Amino acid sequence: MLLPIVATMLTAVSPAEGVHRAAFDLSSGRPVVEIMINGQGPYPFIFDTGASGAMMRSSLVDELGLEITGRRSVNSPAGGDPVEVDTTELDHIALGGAGTDGIQAIVIDFGDPEQMGSVGVIGPDIFSDYGRVAYDFSINEVEIGGTLHHGEDASWQDFSATTPLIEIPIRVGDTTVPVHIDTGNPSTLSFPEDRVQELPLTGPLRVVGQARTIDRVMEVQSAPIDTPAIIGDVEIPLTRVVTFPLPFANMGSAALDGLYLEIDWTQHRAALSEAEG
Repeated sequence: MLLPIVATMLTAVSPAEGVHRAAFDLSSGRPVVEIMINGQGPYPFIFDTGASGAMMRSSLVDELGLEITGRRSVNSPAGGDPVEVDTTELDHIALGGAGTDGIQAIVIDFGDPEQMGSVGVIGPDIFSDYGRVAYDFSINEVEIGGTLHHGEDASWQDFSATTPLIEIPIRVGDTTVPVHIDTGNPSTLSFPEDRVQELPLTGPLRVVGQARTIDRVMEVQSAPIDTPAIIGDVEIPLTRVVTFPLPFANMGSAALDGLYLEIDWTQHRAALSEAEG
């Protein structure tokens, strides 16, 4: 979702054996889960691999009767100047039977809550103490904890310096660049502006809109393409690619249809494959 990376102190609550499962809703183009906060809710939050920690709207802070406990700087994914935001403290977050205590959430009124179908965002690193988090885009379900789905023969990709964001290589034609797997982005694939002309485009780039980060609005261009993207063990068909001035590619939820994304927090790696569900 191109939201900021937020370092957050987390404590998993006595993870039970086995896997905790929760459905997600993709009607907004983003996986939205129902979470409990301090025993209240449930509240719709985007479960966003393009974010870290917890972010929530000021209206939810008011509804929950939370206090603003401080201010902090958050970094923009576009590399701009840090932005000062309010923070609040959450005693407990629960999803599908998995729980985490002691979360410092940042308060940001981002986007249109009706269009996005949510009042906040959490990153999967919220549950990193459970060892694994997986998204099954064939049955629209998230899994927390349990044993690994992928074996050692899978195309595991080690985390990069952007951890806890999931950045792994993607190849389109003869060009390979790092890509952020960003479930908070409802589109398919965006490509770095300074590399897009290396792709086998089948038509010209044209301005199609704008993208917003925490600190700026950027012009978005798009062009047709009929070459698939290769990431791990998966080939993702492409009909269009978009581009804006970021130093990395960004793969959104539309590209993950029918796929299974597994994050191994213990060994700091991720794998992507065709789902079996």
